[in-house]
Amino acid sequence: MSASARALIEQAFDGIHGNARRDYHVHMLGMNEDINRTFVNEEWQSPWSGLTHFFQFEIYKSAAGITGEQQADAEYLTRLKDLIQFMPEQGKFGIMAFDFFHDEQGQPHRELSTFYVPNEYVMTIAKKNPEIFFPIISIHPYREDATTALRHYAQQGVRFVKWLPNAMGIHPASETMQDKLVPYYRIMKEHDMVLISHTGVEVATEAEEFQRFGNPLLLKRPLDMGVKVVMAHVASLGECEKNEEPLCPPGTPYIDLAIQMLEDPKYTGLVFADISALTQYNRHHNIDKILSKPSIHPRLINGSDYPLPAINIVIRTRSLVSSGHIKPEERDALNEIYDFNPLLFDFVLKRTLRHSKTGKKFPPSVFVEHPGLPTG
Repeated sequence: MSASARALIEQAFDGIHGNARRDYHVHMLGMNEDINRTFVNEEWQSPWSGLTHFFQFEIYKSAAGITGEQQADAEYLTRLKDLIQFMPEQGKFGIMAFDFFHDEQGQPHRELSTFYVPNEYVMTIAKKNPEIFFPIISIHPYREDATTALRHYAQQGVRFVKWLPNAMGIHPASETMQDKLVPYYRIMKEHDMVLISHTGVEVATEAEEFQRFGNPLLLKRPLDMGVKVVMAHVASLGECEKNEEPLCPPGTPYIDLAIQMLEDPKYTGLVFADISALTQYNRHHNIDKILSKPSIHPRLINGSDYPLPAINIVIRTRSLVSSGHIKPEERDALNEIYDFNPLLFDFVLKRTLRHSKTGKKFPPSVFVEHPGLPTG
């Protein structure tokens, strides 16, 4: 590795030492249902079901180091652990389960689910590798056993729960599902559990019918009950549609609503946001908007959204140079780091980013364990 690349890595770790670094947003993926119940929708695996999803999933597999279906789970985990091992300071990574889509009657629908990662799978991995992983479970609140399952994992010390409302069919503030949501939120509050919920439009999984569920304003329901919430991606993609009136005016960027919530004194100590995916080409127009708000930086945490940073076309360093967020010489070094370790690249890139006009950067506090969140 060149001297300039090594220097950029060293600069990225300035002020971040030992085990303090955290990545709160790492996806697990598997295809070996007979072994550990991991599942990927068949429509994403066959070109006969639709070329768009097929090629999209082929890209995901390539980025994650998956070469064959029979060894998919092991290959994915091995690749992730290898990337973590070859970092100057490893820190810890939150690995996410992912529940099925469920209807309002609490029934799972495999045909409407892009993928499924069982809670016990991530629990097993985290228990075997506690020095680098902590578990983030996923329990759909409409499930018949939702509160029982939630309390079960809370009693095991799990403190983070993952939702992707757009893909799972979860309306976080549904009036018709209050009998399910309210007890669920009460248990989360009781056990100091944190909801990491996708905000904004979703494009990596099937979600078109329920994009409105990514509106960050819907998360005020659990917040008002005292539940800690992390708005994944800072709602950096999408805007309010006409069918969301009167919740918000059409055309309002979701990210503006997320920033308003982060700035609201009412939610101090309750609402946070992760900066995962912010450097992707379809989102990086919002980098200046986040960097220009130092008042919200204490509420930000880091997330890689792995394996997405390993997809070459998703993050375009040339565009980041053109927009003034990185320098040309930094791009050369970053591209070299990407070829060596895309997970390390994601971290170094975010530490290198600057406001295109003021030069303001994210503070080191974004990239370490947050004092307002449970220990991961």
